[in-house]
Amino acid sequence: LKPSLALAISRFSLSGLSASACLRAAVMAAADEQILGELMQRIQLHALVRRVRCREFFNDADPLRCGRCSEIFFHRALDMAGVKLTEEEANLLIEHYTDHSPKIIPPATVSYSRFCSDVDVVFSSEELQEDMHAMMMTQSPGSTAMATFVPKSLEDEDEFMHVLHRTAALCKARGVLLKAVYNDVDRTLNPSPAMTNPRRGGKVSEVAFRRAWPFKKEFKPQEIDLLCERFKTKGGDIHYMSLHNEVAEVLPDPAQPFPTSPLYLRPDDTRWSHQELHAVDKIKSKVAEKRIRLKEFFQDFDPLRKGYCTPGQCKTVFTILNLSKEIDKNDFEQLLATYMGEDGLFDYQALVNDVESAFTVPGLEKSPLAMVDFPDASTTSPARRNTMRLTPTKQSKIGRVEDKIRTFVRKRRAEMKPMFQDFDRANRGYVSRSQFARIMSSMNLDLDEKAIGLLCNNYCDLGNHNDFNWKRFLRCVDPPPEDVEVAMLEMTSPHIPFKPKPYFDARGKVLKKSLSMPMLA
Repeated sequence: LKPSLALAISRFSLSGLSASACLRAAVMAAADEQILGELMQRIQLHALVRRVRCREFFNDADPLRCGRCSEIFFHRALDMAGVKLTEEEANLLIEHYTDHSPKIIPPATVSYSRFCSDVDVVFSSEELQEDMHAMMMTQSPGSTAMATFVPKSLEDEDEFMHVLHRTAALCKARGVLLKAVYNDVDRTLNPSPAMTNPRRGGKVSEVAFRRAWPFKKEFKPQEIDLLCERFKTKGGDIHYMSLHNEVAEVLPDPAQPFPTSPLYLRPDDTRWSHQELHAVDKIKSKVAEKRIRLKEFFQDFDPLRKGYCTPGQCKTVFTILNLSKEIDKNDFEQLLATYMGEDGLFDYQALVNDVESAFTVPGLEKSPLAMVDFPDASTTSPARRNTMRLTPTKQSKIGRVEDKIRTFVRKRRAEMKPMFQDFDRANRGYVSRSQFARIMSSMNLDLDEKAIGLLCNNYCDLGNHNDFNWKRFLRCVDPPPEDVEVAMLEMTSPHIPFKPKPYFDARGKVLKKSLSMPMLA
């Protein structure tokens, strides 16, 4: 015996019935349980493909939210949810979910909350969803709007598969789309009593199916009857959408091969300066460049001012300060290995002290005579430049190419700066490698691709092989004269008026007359 039938027999045997009556009652109860299981499976499939939440349809009948409603409203709510049941099926559901507790007051006796919980299990169980997908008509993105028709099983399955493969072969050879053929049958928007199926419902009548069948000469009437028997619904219609999907599964992939150009990055063995630079030095130079105060941002995550935070909070601070793009994963791991203690906390105070050493000296207040140098271009250079590491042989070759260009510029008195400015409209100080080659070609400089590659190895200082620093290149091959350089420095520097020497020196002592008034000496 099945477990459900054995359980039912044992339950009815305790009621004092005879053996035959007990068996009949147990068989009827087991049949009802099987029907109830199939019924719940249908409702779950209906809710899954249409994303229906059944509880919303019962809220109007339960203002106190006790989880129960009357039998009439239970049936009405199922109709509003789109679940079409017969009277017997609805009564079986109502009988199963009726609460027979003594404290229940009629007519609100049906526990709809338990029913909704059983239906909503399908949304949280992946196993149930996989079982439901086998019952769906298709797994395409539009499957949620399609019906839950299941084709019938036939005795002669081999003959049907032969007919299906012939249909698929003819559709592929002649370019026929079965769905489009039968869409023409129910395309009209005019209401008519003869149209018993909803528009775009995927079903047509058997007469319309036979009349619109595109391969009448190739198939015998018995083979068309086999298709009609396979895809006939309970109402006698033919579900052509299910036939279309099965034909599409038999057909090969319709996507034609097309030429592609995938990106394959060639291996780059170039050694860059940032690869040898410590993460603290990167942060130090970037903080000095942007004039950032790290301590205040870390203190937002440390209300007790203990000098520690979590690694995640440290990463958040770097993101807020826009420093995360300068620090990759390896650099961050290097920071954690340097400043993280055994308790898993990040010592940001030590990091702040190391970073601020770029523009200050710890304990400066104790040395009032100490002189502190302001950060200059060399301090921020590690953050702004990422140059290649060149061998002495390559540097000597680059020097020979530079000497050739320098001699050409000096003899011809050629102006190179305007040509670079034409390509650098934003005045970034950089042009692309191809633009640099065009400039050299337009100046009639005989530089081959190898020479241009050598120059790019020296002047591409942003961590790539494309951005060429033309300002640094011009300072090397076309430097201005000394008097011009002095004049440019005086023009850009602030005006310093004449100031006589003071009466006292830096220590407060009176200067000698010859030192304080040199003109009277």
